[in-house]
Amino acid sequence: MKTAAKNTQKGLLGKIKRGVEVVAYSNLLYRKILAAGEGPDRLHFTLANPWPGDAQAGLTLMTGQRSIFDRSSTVSLRHAAGVLRNLRAVGTDAARQMAVQLIESWLARHDKWSEAEWTADVLGERIAGWIGLYEFYAPVASPDFIAQLTSSLHRQWKHLVRVLPPNLSGVAGLRAIKGLVYGGLNFPEGERALGLALDLLKRQIGTEILPDGGSVSRNPSVQLHTLRHLVDLRSALTAAGLDVPDMLHAAITAMVPVVKFYRHGDGGLALFHGSIEETPLLIDAVLTQAEAKGRALRRLPDTRYERVTAGRSLLIADCGAPPPRGYDGSGHAGLLSFEFGHGRERLLVNCGAVPDAGANWRVACAATAAHSTLTVEDRNACEIMPSGTVLGSVNVEAQRFEQDGAHCIEMMHDGYVPKFGVTHQRILELSADGEELRGCDTVAGAANRNFTLRWHLHPLMQASLAHSGRTALLRTPGGSGWRLRVEGNGELGLESSIYCGSGTPRRSLQLKWNGRTEARHDAEAGAPVVWSLVREKKN
Repeated sequence: MKTAAKNTQKGLLGKIKRGVEVVAYSNLLYRKILAAGEGPDRLHFTLANPWPGDAQAGLTLMTGQRSIFDRSSTVSLRHAAGVLRNLRAVGTDAARQMAVQLIESWLARHDKWSEAEWTADVLGERIAGWIGLYEFYAPVASPDFIAQLTSSLHRQWKHLVRVLPPNLSGVAGLRAIKGLVYGGLNFPEGERALGLALDLLKRQIGTEILPDGGSVSRNPSVQLHTLRHLVDLRSALTAAGLDVPDMLHAAITAMVPVVKFYRHGDGGLALFHGSIEETPLLIDAVLTQAEAKGRALRRLPDTRYERVTAGRSLLIADCGAPPPRGYDGSGHAGLLSFEFGHGRERLLVNCGAVPDAGANWRVACAATAAHSTLTVEDRNACEIMPSGTVLGSVNVEAQRFEQDGAHCIEMMHDGYVPKFGVTHQRILELSADGEELRGCDTVAGAANRNFTLRWHLHPLMQASLAHSGRTALLRTPGGSGWRLRVEGNGELGLESSIYCGSGTPRRSLQLKWNGRTEARHDAEAGAPVVWSLVREKKN
């Protein structure tokens, strides 16, 4: 009740704030204030955007084809840098002309304040994107376009300086800070804006980068893009001959091994707490531009993940609670979930996320059932709000050890104690040669509780049931065979699932084991399900 009341109050305050902004910023007088004073007629400081684009996406944009997950019938430059990078990847004069046309279209529709297009993070992304990709599209632009572009950027930057909220966080905060810096290196009164940007940057790094180098969001994609923006900021300061704060250098150095920690053998990222795979080309570029050495870590004690490698196999396990309030925008309820791969192939996965879709997709992907873990009574281990935000204080315990040459992770969470009086206990054990992954999942506590254990399969995996539903035979695209065996009171099933590794849903399969806790004399006794995933030997 208290949470609902706070959310209602927050919503009312938000409506009042938006109403004041509409009155204050959408009138003609405010436009004249932003346009007042001398400004440059062209950009004198441009910094080439080093990140790769997607040529296919650029061609799709040029031919007018759209995805069903595009939320508007018109192209927006809310994420200007990404759109322009895709066109740059095409590399033709037609792509350059398309970039100019998109910017001209935006100027015709949004050059005056609007709530959607003039928020701090969107402004920052657009300012840095237009300046960073300037050398790509400017050669085919007219002098009048360059003058109009520069004037608009100056007004947008002045508004950003005025309204930048002190409580921005995450990637959105870094977008705003980057726009402040890129504009500050081009426009009058930039020195004051640069000082503000560096103060905000130091505070954000100190708050959001944990001692082990991980992002407080626990989201691998956020980890990557935070590092990318920090590298951009360091490059801009260096190119301008300004001092780079020691904290910025230290953050970049600490974050590089964590990005490597999250990578699968195919080069993409693991899927936890709202992340997508990302493109290996971008990940490689970020790690190269970071210019920081450091191998992938074995564990993240503060970010609460474990990574085990043996032979050609890789296991990554989530050993923590969802991210704290304020950083839970992409958090998931996949407690004790894991992903497993062999060589360059992913076998067992989580469903991932659809970042640009609506709240319904957000809620579905955040669900406990969308992860390779266990649910009780088909309920989430943490409460998920209609907006997709994950709530609830959950205690998660984990330890790592070696036993007879095998690597073991022992975990427990109490997310189901308030509703059902049970805990989920999990042991994952990877053999020394990586050819066998063993697991033991126990629902301990109250009797007569239904539970479901799930193993989500990568879409390229084939699967069939055998031995009266006790075994599943898996086949990878490369032809390797794996056998999942389950022991316990229950039954194994094969059902459909989805996989959103690219940010867009694909059909996939999941293996499910349905069980029920039994009444026992020992109140602490549980219902153990012992399982193993073994690579088949070739004859």
